[in-house]
Amino acid sequence: MSVPEEAPGAGRSIRNVGICAHIDAGKTTLTERILHVTGRERYVGRVDEGTSVMDWMAEERERGITIAAAATRVSWGDAEINLVDTPGHVDFTVEVERCMRVLDGAVLVLDATHGVEPQTETVWRQVAARGLPAIAFANKCERPGADVLGCARSISVRLGARAVNVAYPVGGGDTDEALSAIIDLVHMRAWRLDRAGQRRSVEVRPESMEEAAVLRAELVDVLADRDEVLFEAICDGRDPSGEEVMRSLRTLTLAKEVVPLFCGAALPGHGVPLLLDGVASLLPAPHEAAPPEVFDASSGAPQPGVPLPEPLALCFKVHSKVRRGVRSDLTFVRVHRGEIVPGTRLWNGRSGVTEEVDTVLRIHASEVEHVDGAAAGDIVALGGLRATGTGDTLIAEGSELRLEPPRVPTPVLGVLVEPRRDEERIPLRDALEQLAREDPSLKVSEDRASGQWLLEGMGELHIDIAVARLDAEFGVEPRVGPPRVAFREAVRLEASGAGTVERTLEGARVHAEVELRLEPLPEASSILDVEGLGRTASGEDLVLSGRAWRGIRAALRAEAGSGPLVGHPLCGTRIRLTAARSLSGGAPEAVWEQAAVAGLREALKSAVTAGGVELLEPWMAFTVDTPDDVSSGVIGDLNARRASMEEIVSTGTESRRVSGTAPLRELIGYSTELRSLSKGRATFNLAPAGLAPSPGAG
Repeated sequence: MSVPEEAPGAGRSIRNVGICAHIDAGKTTLTERILHVTGRERYVGRVDEGTSVMDWMAEERERGITIAAAATRVSWGDAEINLVDTPGHVDFTVEVERCMRVLDGAVLVLDATHGVEPQTETVWRQVAARGLPAIAFANKCERPGADVLGCARSISVRLGARAVNVAYPVGGGDTDEALSAIIDLVHMRAWRLDRAGQRRSVEVRPESMEEAAVLRAELVDVLADRDEVLFEAICDGRDPSGEEVMRSLRTLTLAKEVVPLFCGAALPGHGVPLLLDGVASLLPAPHEAAPPEVFDASSGAPQPGVPLPEPLALCFKVHSKVRRGVRSDLTFVRVHRGEIVPGTRLWNGRSGVTEEVDTVLRIHASEVEHVDGAAAGDIVALGGLRATGTGDTLIAEGSELRLEPPRVPTPVLGVLVEPRRDEERIPLRDALEQLAREDPSLKVSEDRASGQWLLEGMGELHIDIAVARLDAEFGVEPRVGPPRVAFREAVRLEASGAGTVERTLEGARVHAEVELRLEPLPEASSILDVEGLGRTASGEDLVLSGRAWRGIRAALRAEAGSGPLVGHPLCGTRIRLTAARSLSGGAPEAVWEQAAVAGLREALKSAVTAGGVELLEPWMAFTVDTPDDVSSGVIGDLNARRASMEEIVSTGTESRRVSGTAPLRELIGYSTELRSLSKGRATFNLAPAGLAPSPGAG
């Protein structure tokens, strides 16, 4: 497989690629093998031994799972590949979503013994939503039960994508021989990895090549149905060359019409070099990807066709690091336009701060190396930024544009935390704020009356790890309460309100009036939007400064943290600013904020009076794989938990898969009960399924 040439001026051949999968499919092991095959690391790190380079956090190595996305850069042929290893556990789906925003392509890893699994479907929806071309890798082909052709069928059936086999294993699976080689169906050559980690061409028995020839013919037929050039070659009665098949395969992959399926075994390394060929040959370079969508920073309205300013970058991750007793932030960014070098000044519209870049760093898991700068299309870390958080846009000073703001789902579970000693109060507060800055899906709110903080997240594991990090990374070990479900309140009818503040400040009379409207968001029940004019007509309708608008937006979000029914945060609602006036010719930011809060309170009071505010609770989608002989007990227990069954299917001669939805509060501690019901033989997965009306007050 050959690497396509870059467009003039596009720089060296860069690929920004994410590796994503269901938990335990082997994506971190695959990344470790890639580091070894490309010469980035001398030894292959192992997840089970806690020696993996990419899972470098203490909690990751202890639990054997990926918690936070890790980035690295490797060279393969003429390509420089920025590789992002994403989490596989459902509690960290938001982390995967953030990474998708800065990538140009994806590698979907499947366990060849299971095919598409529940979390595979989740990450695929994220890949599809971002419009990313993708290739797939059927891993663990050395294991009994591995079925590469079955993986292709499951991709087509369960993901709705046309998978095409481009590689085929020799041995492994349910055959009588060990996995010994991988056949490249495009060029009809067999490869294996020797003990030194080098790829070697090998001869395989004729029967294997005959099977491969049949699969290649099927591959060519699928491509020819969608590619006129290849179709004409077949009509001419000749077998297309490997180069012709690759050209067609790349065209259709970039058009997202097919998903090439590679195969192999990451642990011994079989098939990994061929997969790297596919990354370099089939996935797009930055200049081939669609330009990012931009929005007006004040109103949030899309701005199609607007020339993008330089520089322009998106922060997709913040990590706090302690070196020589000093804590500093590394800000991971994707550069979309222009060049960023030390000394570059970048405007952050959310925080209203101009940041100056101290250092530009190349990332390799927990390690960094200084570089002179980063050009468009690159992924790097920036040092010296102090007011930038995950999801922020960094742009040229004076620009009124921003990239798509992050959509953070509503947390589903929370715990109360408090310091063990008074002297730990400030360190605990600072640590919680830092965790929330790094991970926006963690929500932290303080109850000043009780002296406690409510830490909310996307599941039990998410919160457990956040609490563990408080001790391991920040040296704070708080008291932690039992898990509690994160209820929410939502406006279901439109309501309006107006707030007026008039007072004397420093001898001058100031006046501010804000009108706003509450609108329900039925299709995004977990979202709280605050939108507005941002700037209004001059004269009677005062022009709000960007700073005043940011203050109003922050004040409204803070007030919405306590709903009008029983005090749960507001969601599923858009708060739209409709007018902002001043009879005194102007007002300080604080006065505008007070007027906006008064208007929101009046609108919420009207909504409650009209019966238009509803209490919501989180529901979860579940998938339970259970042995047949205990399935009736498992199903009965789920029914007792108010579960809504969607599907019960046989997944083998003695097993069933039960899927559906249930209220989260009924599933707390479910793993213990399921273990008891099945004698430890059943497994389950949970994923957020949105919010639904609650029969209780929570």
